[in-house]
Parts: sequence; C-alpha cells; structure tokens
Amino acid sequence: MKISGKFGSLLLWAILAAGLVWVWQESEIIFGKPPQKPTVKDFKFQPVTRQDIHQRVLATGTVTLKTGAEVKIGARISGQVKKLLVKIGDSVRAGETVAVIEHKDLLSRVARFQADLDAEKARLEKILTEGPLEINKAMAERKELQVQLKLARKMLARNQKLNQKGFVSTTVVDEAEERLEVLKARTNLANEELKLKQRQLKNDSQLAQSMVDRAEANLEVEKVQHSYATITAPSDGIVAFVSTQEGETVVASLNAPTFVTLIDLRELEVTVFVDETDIGRIQVGQDAKFTVDTYANQFFDGKVREIHPKAVIKDNVVNYEVILDIKKKNAAKLRPEMTANVVVTTGTRKNALTVPKEAVKREGKKTFAVTQVDGRLEDRPIELGWREAGRIEVTAGVNEGDAVGIPNKPAGKKRPGRRP
Repeated sequence: MKISGKFGSLLLWAILAAGLVWVWQESEIIFGKPPQKPTVKDFKFQPVTRQDIHQRVLATGTVTLKTGAEVKIGARISGQVKKLLVKIGDSVRAGETVAVIEHKDLLSRVARFQADLDAEKARLEKILTEGPLEINKAMAERKELQVQLKLARKMLARNQKLNQKGFVSTTVVDEAEERLEVLKARTNLANEELKLKQRQLKNDSQLAQSMVDRAEANLEVEKVQHSYATITAPSDGIVAFVSTQEGETVVASLNAPTFVTLIDLRELEVTVFVDETDIGRIQVGQDAKFTVDTYANQFFDGKVREIHPKAVIKDNVVNYEVILDIKKKNAAKLRPEMTANVVVTTGTRKNALTVPKEAVKREGKKTFAVTQVDGRLEDRPIELGWREAGRIEVTAGVNEGDAVGIPNKPAGKKRPGRRP
C-alpha cells in the first residue's frame, strides 16, 4: 500500500515528537532536575539570642592518689610475726594495731632497766633522807662547841680578874687561854665540816638524780624498742596490699620490711594530660568537670591546682601534666587509676550574641548567615567567636532579635525506576 506524501510527513512529525518527550523524561532520570534557587519555605528561622559562652579544653587523665595518701607500714625491729590482724580491703583507723612481732626478749630488757631505775631512785632517796640528818648532827655539834667557847671566854675573864687579885695562879689563867683557843679551832673545824656535808649532799643528790635520769632514759629506749613490736596504723585508710603472713620472720636492716600498704581514698586528685596547643589557656584556679567510665553519666567537679612545667612526650605527642583537686561531693565513688575524661573551663563570655551552628554558611574564607528581608532571602556576612553546645558566638554582622535561617532537611525520596 502506498502512503501519500502528506500523511507520511504527519507520521514522521509524530514519531519525532514522541522521541523528544521520551528523551526529556529520561534526562530527568539520568541528570536530575535543574537546580532551583532556595526560597523562604526551605528554611526554619530562629532568633539571634544572648547567652553565656564558655571556652573549654578537652583532655584525658587518670585519678591518682595525692602525695602521702599511700602509706607503707613496716617493721623497725626483726622478729617473727606473731599476729597479723588485717586483710586486703579492711578499713583501718589511725592508731589501730595492724600486726604484732614476738617480743619476749624485749619484755625482759624492759624489766631489767626498770629494776635499774628503781635502784637508782632508792639511792637518791637514801641520799636525800640521810644527808639532811648528817647536816643536822653537824650543826648540833657546832652549837655545842659554840656554847663551850662562850663559857671558856667567861672563865678566862674571871680567872684573869682573880689572878690580878692574887686568888689564882698564872698557870690557871694560861690553861683557860689554852682551852679558849682549842675551842675556837674546834668551832672553825665544825663550821668547815658543816659546809662540806652541805656541799656533799648537794653533789651526791645531783649525781644520784643524773643516774636516775640516765636509768629513765635507758628504760624509755627499751620501751620504745618494745613498742616497735606492736605495729599500728599511722593514719586512716584502706588496706590495699599485704606482703607478709603470720609465722614469717622479718629482718629489719637498712630498709624496713613492708607489712601492709594503706591508701586513703579521701585524698584523691586527677592527673590530666593537656596537649601543648591547649596548655596556654590553662590557669590555676579554673573550674573543671570530669567523668569516669564506670559512671559515664555522672559529672565530678574539680579545680586546677598545679600545672607542671616539664613536658611528657609519648609517641611524639607533647603533653603537660595538670593536677586537679577533686571536690568532696561524690568523690567517695572514685578509685585510683580510673580513666577520667576532663573538661576544663578556660574562659567565659557573658551575654554574648549567639546563633545555632546550623545557621552558619561558609563559602571559601567567608562566613554568612541567611536572613529574611521583605520576604526575600539574604546572605549576611558575619564574624564568629567562641562556640559551645550547638551555639556559636557572633561578634559582628547580626543583632539581637534578628532571625537567621536553618535549612530544612529534605525528605527522603526514592529515585523513580526506569520506565519500560
């Protein structure tokens, strides 16, 4: 059948139009729709608000014991461990007995030195009792001589008068003078003997007192040695390690053998390793918060106490040690060597202008925020400052109360399949 020329032209145009429609539909599938300029409906607008913005440094660290919080208790004398009264995990109070070493020999030495002290005290007591009696006796003898001397003077004077009258001979006067001189000499001797006895009492009592003091010192030394046999806790703490057992013999030489290690869990701190890029912002007195893995949802409070000047280099990474004091609240839950995730607040800007971080657009080195002006979108250049918890400080470009746009998240669409 022969097709006319006019009908053939119409058929050709129909086939060409169908091909163009098919190509246009397939181009949407292959290349997608041409990009459209965003409109106000594509954004959700939020106002620019003021709030406090904090600058923080993130670091990791370890819960550690403070200096002096770990105490090693040992023996200062040698001997066999007679009793061991604690075990790992026990709570111990200061002064509580931890262990006892066999000490019969020390008891005998204490008894011997106690006897020496008693003997010296008795000797001192004898001197202090008999010495004054001897002095009193010497004073009485001197008093008797003084009476005789007084009488001898009277007799001499009487005999001299009688001799002048011729009633007694010169010989009697001479004998009276001789007796007077003898009594004078005996009185002087009694005076010197009395002084000697007084000085002797003083010296003997001092010497005896020094012997008593020496015996007391020796006894005190032995008592101290005896006290070493009873090992007590110097402070409160928890027994972390026990290194001996009953029946063992310990030898105390240059180093005291350790029996028990105590730790005071109330004396904890956090050693934080801060990167060299952040250490310049850390200062003593700054507040910090940290968590540990076993209490991941609980924050513990701390404060920067020390910044160590010497770097710690590990795997070519330079860190500096920062020491945090732990505030007492809930600190009893912590244990040494726990890993701490630390946040140190290094600065605060009060009442700063902030926008949501999703509202910030970047093109090259420029930063913009989308605003709405008369129903139209406008990219407004802004300058940024600190950021915290999804908010970013804006130092220039917008004002309080301005609305900035956050792009709406596009709804997920299935890509249409290829038509047969």
